[in-house]
Amino acid sequence: MPYHAKTIVVGCGNLLFKDDGFGPIVVNLLEKYFENQTEDDFDPMVISYIENDFSKDVLKEVEDIVCDVDLSGEVKFIDAGNGATHFIFSLPDEYWEKVIVVDVVDYDAEPGSVRTFSPFEMPRDKYENVHTYAVEEPLHELSEKCEVVIVGCKPGEITTPTVDMGLTEEVEKSVPDAIRLILNEIK
Repeated sequence: MPYHAKTIVVGCGNLLFKDDGFGPIVVNLLEKYFENQTEDDFDPMVISYIENDFSKDVLKEVEDIVCDVDLSGEVKFIDAGNGATHFIFSLPDEYWEKVIVVDVVDYDAEPGSVRTFSPFEMPRDKYENVHTYAVEEPLHELSEKCEVVIVGCKPGEITTPTVDMGLTEEVEKSVPDAIRLILNEIK
């Protein structure tokens, strides 16, 4: 199985539609800092975007968060884009102990707010992929096999179908908070 690890961190979303790229950006950023420990590859296009267009203050805060973190356990970071529902959540590995999903979630909060959710508290009809396939059901089924946690960020703007790459300022500023939550969940 290509995703054979005790903990997998799955970034969901589409980079082309503003804040919908939150999950893949966070996961690629984590992969960049932990590449020597996880043996996976990050997406150079996403890393180029982060290095060239991200706030240097946000990147410095992320570096400070990850600088002394040891991920000696089995952790994989996966940029699943829009395919998580079909290619990851529906094909679990019996070895998985925990799946951490990183995505935007439309819930009652200010844009850029980040928190964890269980699959059972996801806002109904608000957590769908681009083909309007509800993600809650596969996550419910997956949670019968391992622990599932969603690290969700309230989006400021999703531009579907208009292509507009780059996070809004409030969502970009939330990236360090999301990384803290993810690292706490990995521990």
